[in-house]
Amino acid sequence: METPKDSPRPSPVEAAAALKTAQQARSAGYTPIPAWFFPTLGLLVGGVLLLQALHEIVGLALIAALVVGYLVTERIYNRQVDRSGVAPRELTLGQQLVLAAPLAVLWLAGELLDERWGSTAWLIAAVTGACWTIVYGILHNRRARASA
Repeated sequence: METPKDSPRPSPVEAAAALKTAQQARSAGYTPIPAWFFPTLGLLVGGVLLLQALHEIVGLALIAALVVGYLVTERIYNRQVDRSGVAPRELTLGQQLVLAAPLAVLWLAGELLDERWGSTAWLIAAVTGACWTIVYGILHNRRARASA
């Protein structure tokens, strides 16, 4: 394993070139969010919606597990960004609303249709919410790559 003593320090020219590359990457426009992030988030969103079908105390424990899953996902994402030194641009408020508004509508639809359709309404909402989150991420990253 290489230690700091084993690796020579970069020359001022090499350090300046590395800094310039990092600054260019930061200002290049959209940097794609890691490909695994939106599918993971979609599965967590789908899981939360699906758990609404469980009208029991077990649902609370599973929701807590999904919240922990989300926190772990965010932590892994942030560590990966810190290691790379280039942070993807965060979603703007408008982009966040475009992502979240359909999920809120799905939640409301699940609540309204729960009495009539039961668990089926939540299953449809969960699958739709997971797919929406994943597709949104794919489209966001495709746009990010195209503008870079």
